[in-house]
This record gives sequence, C-alpha cells and structure tokens, in this order.
Amino acid sequence: MVLTRYSLGTLLFSAWLLTAGAAAGPAESSGASDYPRSIAEWRAEREEELKGPDGWLNLAGLYWLEPGATRMGAAPDNDIVLADLPAAPNLGAFVWENGIVEFRADPGAEVFSNGERVTQLRLVHDEEGDPTILTHGSLSWHAIGRLDRMGVRLRDLNHPAVSAFSGIPAYPTDPAWRVEARFEPYAQPEERILNTVVEGLGWKPTAPGILSFELGGEPLSLEAYAAGPGFLLIFADLTTGKTTYPAGRYLYAFAPRRADGTVTLDFNKAINPPCAFTDFATCPLPQRRNRLPVALEAGEQYARAKH
Repeated sequence: MVLTRYSLGTLLFSAWLLTAGAAAGPAESSGASDYPRSIAEWRAEREEELKGPDGWLNLAGLYWLEPGATRMGAAPDNDIVLADLPAAPNLGAFVWENGIVEFRADPGAEVFSNGERVTQLRLVHDEEGDPTILTHGSLSWHAIGRLDRMGVRLRDLNHPAVSAFSGIPAYPTDPAWRVEARFEPYAQPEERILNTVVEGLGWKPTAPGILSFELGGEPLSLEAYAAGPGFLLIFADLTTGKTTYPAGRYLYAFAPRRADGTVTLDFNKAINPPCAFTDFATCPLPQRRNRLPVALEAGEQYARAKH
C-alpha cells in the first residue's frame, strides 16, 4: 500500500476494481431487480479477497527500519524478532541508506524472490511501484515507504486469522443509498496531509475537488482524493464508532464519465479500511470536512469480535 500523492488510493482502487467490475455500478449493468444480488456478489468477492494471499487478514507484522542494518529472524538477538512465527533463527538484514533498502540474506537462509534464492537484493518499495516480494516458507515480506520512513510489512500465508474470519457485517442493501454526485474540481489539484492510525505518520494525497450530492434532501459534500482512474473518499458519519468502524470508512468512485461531471456514489459499497482487519495497516483518517452530519446506514458495519 503506497502512501504518496496517488499511490495509496491507486492500489486500493485497483483491488476494488476486481470486485466492482468494469461498470460504474451494478445498476448500470443489470436490471434494478438484480441490484441486491450484485451487491451480495460484490461483498462475497471482497471477503474472498481479504482472505487471499494479498489480503489484509494474513498480515503478521509491521516493522520500521532505522538507517543502517536491521537484522531479522527468530533468534532473540535480532532487531526484528520473529519468535512466534515459522522462521529460521537468522534470515538476514535490511540495509537502508540514502533512500535505498537492500536485503542481505544470511548464509544458508532460504529466502527467495520470484522463485530465485536471494543472497543480496535491492528492494523496490511500494512508493516506487510493485514492491519486491521476499519469501521464506509460509512467510513473505516487502518494504513500504511512508513519507520519510521505511518499513517492512510481513505476511504469514498460514495466519490463523484467515481461517477464523467469518465475514463482514453490513447494512441491508438499499438502492436509495446509490446517489448521483456532481464533481466540482478545484482550479488546481491541492495537496493534503492527513493523519493516520499510526501516530506521527501522515498521508499526503492529492485532492482534485469536491463531490456534492443530496441524501434525504440534505445537501452534502465530500472532498475526493485521486485514486487511479477515479476517486477515494475517506469519510465519517453519525454511525462512526457506533455501528461502523471508529476510524471511518472508505468509498471508491469512478471519475466523471459525462460532460456534466456526474459521478455515481454507491454507499452500499462503503467499506471498512484495512486497519479494521489488522493492527499492521497505516490507514488515513477522515479530515474534519469529510465528517458528515448524517447517519449513512449503508455499506459495511463493524463488530470487533468478528475480526
């Protein structure tokens, strides 16, 4: 997940596309009577994605590097100690210098990248593009950049949270929560710095403009962030911290496809951020202007016991 001007939203939007399909919304590709079924299918696919090898449920650690060498392995004298994970005593070291991070495997350590055994490898981190994935047994890890920090995100493909996952509670599907918004672009896209669930770690997205819409006759608006071919909305409402996740929810939308700037917002597809499923995510929080004075009783709910 990338925390640069575009990349966080781009990556998550790409994942959303896998379940959203190519159309702007299910009602545009099927009859109204098929809409609840299409949302149910979308939710089922989203849950399968969460359980998949690139999903959020198998995260097993997030470690921030210091400049220089940071050693990793199960032995207690490592900087990153993987004592409760299926790891060799000494896997190797991350060396972070001048914005570049390398992994230098210990002699005999079975660490692989794309099926090739690694001795020393410069890692592409996620601010640069598709990150370099390293594996060791059921473990995999890659480097993540967060503004001026560098970290390592670790996965365990046999993580017990995957088999224990029982789904995401959600409000009943209601087409009334699928609304048309008007995109109002800024004269120039504006940069924002948002707080995240990790104290002291910010996210710096680009805001191209505002999406204005009505719910129940009440005029509302949300600032949008650039995300691949569309927008990412990070919002809170009067359900936040009650029936929905305390740190807000996300909604993705395609950029305007018509000259009048119309954008479809389907709040039945409002989702919990990654940090609802793992302690090892760095989710941005809603800014004050994206805290809505209404209860959006649509989309995903939150029940801590289920995660």
